[in-house]
Amino acid sequence: SMTTNSSNCLLMLQGLSVNIPWGVMFVFLNDFLSQEKGLSVTDATMIIAVFGIGCAIGGILGGFLGALASAADRRYLPLFMAATTLVGIVPFLALLDDPSYHHASWMPCIYAFAGGCLASMPSVCVRPCIINVNPPEIRGAALTTANLIINAARGAGPSLLTTMLMQGFGVDRASGFNIIIITFWSIASVQLALLAKTLPLDQERMETELKSYAEASMSMDVAYGSMSMEDSTRDGIESYHGDATLECDRSLFSIENQASAFDATAAKQSLEFMGESL
Repeated sequence: SMTTNSSNCLLMLQGLSVNIPWGVMFVFLNDFLSQEKGLSVTDATMIIAVFGIGCAIGGILGGFLGALASAADRRYLPLFMAATTLVGIVPFLALLDDPSYHHASWMPCIYAFAGGCLASMPSVCVRPCIINVNPPEIRGAALTTANLIINAARGAGPSLLTTMLMQGFGVDRASGFNIIIITFWSIASVQLALLAKTLPLDQERMETELKSYAEASMSMDVAYGSMSMEDSTRDGIESYHGDATLECDRSLFSIENQASAFDATAAKQSLEFMGESL
């Protein structure tokens, strides 16, 4: 079950925490730069373009550095994700709060590039983590659940800023930006740091299960091949076939059955997992 896997729960929760600020930035950052910071629309758009370039480069670097960290020690990958999430707060706060720039100079461009690059690094490592701690038959459901949580968090972010913080508590938009980024990315960093304890254990357990399944499948194939050569013991072959199938039938049926009805099964398991989590 996905809900009994500690790494799954942490990965889903950090997906919720880390994407609420992303939703706010996607909707309001351009308008914030042109209104609160006093930049022209052209300059604000230029900074957003630099931010997008930083996100793209951060995605590439995040995958490369994450692979190196995981190869060195499985605990290093979630620690790397936690560190980049936490450090990524700094350039964003500088972009939002630095009063010294009034156009798209090199200073805000550096802030935007660094913020996009650092904040994008952990995101590309989440999907491999989910795949590595789930068996093949429920990986689709787990990834679907993660995508649903990400989209829900990005949709909730703007409402949290405008409805709760600005209207409910009377804070201005700049302060709301700061509160949301600091709060939720700090929470996500803690969740990813906790993942350093659970991810290696869950990944090792999954690899053991997959290895056992592969060995059982190979043993069954060898048994079928050797016994098919003995025509004089055809009745014994049929008996052995039934016994050997009992050992691996459940896992074989599970994967093949899931593959034949992947969409419906993944959707059902995703809804069940979200219901249990909530």
